[in-house]
Amino acid sequence: MNAPARSPFTVNGNKTAGSPWVIAPAESVWSILDTLGKPNVPGYGCFVGPTSPVGYAIDFTLNGTSPDVTASNICRPGFFCPYLNVSNPATYPVVCPALPNCHFDRQFGNYCEYPQGLFEPMPCPIGFYCPDYKTVLVCPAGSYCPTGSTVPRPCPFLSSCPAGSGTQAHYGTVVIVLALDFLLFLGYVALRIRERMRAEPDKPVFSFAAKQTNAAEPSKSNVTINDVDSNIKALTAGFEKGLDGHKDLSMYYEFENLCLRLPDGKEILQGVSGSIRAGRMTAIMGPSGAGKTTFMNVLMGKIARTAGTLKINNAVAEMKYFRKLVGYVPQEDIMIEELSVRENIRYAARIRLPDSWSNKQVDEHVDSILTALNLQHVAHKRIGSTLVRGISGGQRKRVNIGMELAAAPLSVFLDEPTSGLDSTSALDVAHILHSISRLGLTIVAVVHQPRVEIFEAFDDVLMIAPGGLTAYFGPIADAQAHFEALGFVFQAGANVADTLMDILAGRGEVRAGVNSNIARPSEIVKDWKMKMSGSTPSVVARAVPVESSIETMRFVAKLRGASFLKQVGISHNRSIVQQSRLIGAFVIEAFVGFLTGGIMGVASGGGESFTGILIAPYQLIGAAPRYWFIGMYGMLIGISISLAATPSGVKVFSEEKAVYLREAEAGHNSTAYFIGKNISTTYRVLLSSAHFVAIFYYLSQPPIDLGIEYVLIFLNFLGAYGLGMIVSMLVRRENAPLLAVTTALISEVLCGFGPTLKFASKNGLMFLYDIGVNRWMAEAQYALWVEAFSNIADLPIAGNSFGYVFGKTGFNIGIMVVVCVSYRVVTYLLFLSSIHATTLKAFFTFKKKAVVGKKEVKEDGFLEAN
Repeated sequence: MNAPARSPFTVNGNKTAGSPWVIAPAESVWSILDTLGKPNVPGYGCFVGPTSPVGYAIDFTLNGTSPDVTASNICRPGFFCPYLNVSNPATYPVVCPALPNCHFDRQFGNYCEYPQGLFEPMPCPIGFYCPDYKTVLVCPAGSYCPTGSTVPRPCPFLSSCPAGSGTQAHYGTVVIVLALDFLLFLGYVALRIRERMRAEPDKPVFSFAAKQTNAAEPSKSNVTINDVDSNIKALTAGFEKGLDGHKDLSMYYEFENLCLRLPDGKEILQGVSGSIRAGRMTAIMGPSGAGKTTFMNVLMGKIARTAGTLKINNAVAEMKYFRKLVGYVPQEDIMIEELSVRENIRYAARIRLPDSWSNKQVDEHVDSILTALNLQHVAHKRIGSTLVRGISGGQRKRVNIGMELAAAPLSVFLDEPTSGLDSTSALDVAHILHSISRLGLTIVAVVHQPRVEIFEAFDDVLMIAPGGLTAYFGPIADAQAHFEALGFVFQAGANVADTLMDILAGRGEVRAGVNSNIARPSEIVKDWKMKMSGSTPSVVARAVPVESSIETMRFVAKLRGASFLKQVGISHNRSIVQQSRLIGAFVIEAFVGFLTGGIMGVASGGGESFTGILIAPYQLIGAAPRYWFIGMYGMLIGISISLAATPSGVKVFSEEKAVYLREAEAGHNSTAYFIGKNISTTYRVLLSSAHFVAIFYYLSQPPIDLGIEYVLIFLNFLGAYGLGMIVSMLVRRENAPLLAVTTALISEVLCGFGPTLKFASKNGLMFLYDIGVNRWMAEAQYALWVEAFSNIADLPIAGNSFGYVFGKTGFNIGIMVVVCVSYRVVTYLLFLSSIHATTLKAFFTFKKKAVVGKKEVKEDGFLEAN
């Protein structure tokens, strides 16, 4: 209390929220002036000296600029002057010396509870509104009245605003968010039940039996070549339709003197010549670092050759024009681990098959692939990872192959398809590839130390010696005879493939009496060159069917691929499914948003957080301004958002970088993928920011429209996501979260609170501020918060404290949208550069090789070169 015991402002006791404020009638106060001799000058009535003119007259004319003697000019709207009598100058507003309690309140940024004299004006108190200078009314229920109100402000829906409310306690958004969470939970449970019913149709949906951690894989028999041949026939219809009815269409390669010379003059592929026929399976073998993968990449056009000629179907052509007709199966099983076997293959089919295919036709084609690869029993099972159990290694390899068969290709290139598999699974893969080749496909695979049965499943073999040199290229059946003719010994019962690898490595056993120099790889290569000079390669070219013309293949290639918009939608839908199965990450993200919003709400203290210098001429009756609090609050909100959102932004692309690089090489539209992925993540940004706003708005009770506050917070979240995406494109995945959060923190701190915008402008640093979303959110929020007190607060002074500009909320929101979009444009450019950089990295990987003795050991999966 800061009024004397017998103050006319407390005739019925202290004013209380929700109850009418009863004060003494004006006539009884004016009568006091009669006892003082009816003075005609202001200054009397201060509580520290009621009978002395100790009050300081307020110049309501503002130095003559507003000379009208009217009630609204003497006591401006938003202020309460109950004892003003316009016709009596003695009642004009004065500033009285403050009583101790009032002085204390003002020092700590609070307005005095009562005027310090009969004629001292005061801002209309919180919880009341003053329609005119002499009337004070309780704020009605359903509305709130901050300090200086002239009319009540309606509270938003589902808010607690009893009579006498000075702030809005809006709990509606909390209710909506919790209800939405419950609905999402029900949807999640329904999806998981459906998924389990598909993956394990023989098991009850709800089982209370103890979970078997070592449950056996679904029963399946070992795949024999006859089984595979039977299953592969199911692919025929899909492949014929994918070739637009050209059922005899095939791809046949002839190449002469293929070379790859690095800029420093080093040759890592030298003069490889030969031909690869359709309907056959060709193996590429050689010791580590010999150039096996390099040859395959050069043949596919992934790396530009520096010399040599390539013919496709007897015509000089380049592979880049037929990329949509070629499949490439990488050594690593790169796929979305959260999706099922069928979903991964179906996605590849929907993207790469002709746009004219209906969903039913795509599904039939996918089912035939699952049958051909003996995957139908695990079709609805997730791929899984090292931490989450899924399908077996052999099944993953077959899914890897199936994703390429989904495109109905004419050629399939595979990089060590049997590596990492047990002997049985590896043989299954070999049988499948052998049978697929009999459909008329060209199968080329890099293999490493295959068992006998796998080696014999191939038709032809290209043996590359260290240095990228050809040691043999011809039928598998003739390989042993060729090297025996050179003097090499093949032990009875030994694996022919192992013996051939030893020969290529320079460790072959020669017969007694044969010059031991023949065991050198250089001599083997020289002998092959001599044998091939003046003769045709061992793999004899066959006549190419008319249907296999280049023009026909170009026509078929143009039909391939879904439309741009359809690819956007398919990528979007895949991402939604993926996110639904990473529910733990989403729950944590939403919880962190809710938690940080709650922390910010608690930090505000609730209630009315703003006091500032009052408008002229009432500055002397104001409280110590608290501009710093609202300014700092904007910075703290930005910091909390950066902590809540940036790590999630990092994961948008970094977690599946290998996937989109593979898909881009396969002909997927990178732009469509990028847009679809961004749209799908926007939903979780909407939900995360909603969790933040829900609790923050309830606890902090800002005098800002809920919709505008949500838009500002959402765009700040969206910006933090964007920064996380940018950083994820620039650094390694394990380093990205920390660096992204640090970058976002710096961006959020540079919002104008400290250093201020005035400082930034003076020192030419505004660009660093303007490229951050929080600079615009903090300014808009500060302006909206302060503008709620525009009746009584001096807005120019409030804005000048930091350099903020008022009255341009729409402009600020627009700039935030531009900044968020700009972040994604930068991410997109880095995204494209990462795709193109893969080829460059493949070309220059030789610089990363470590020398061990006289051998160079491959350190990267892109190149193998001596």
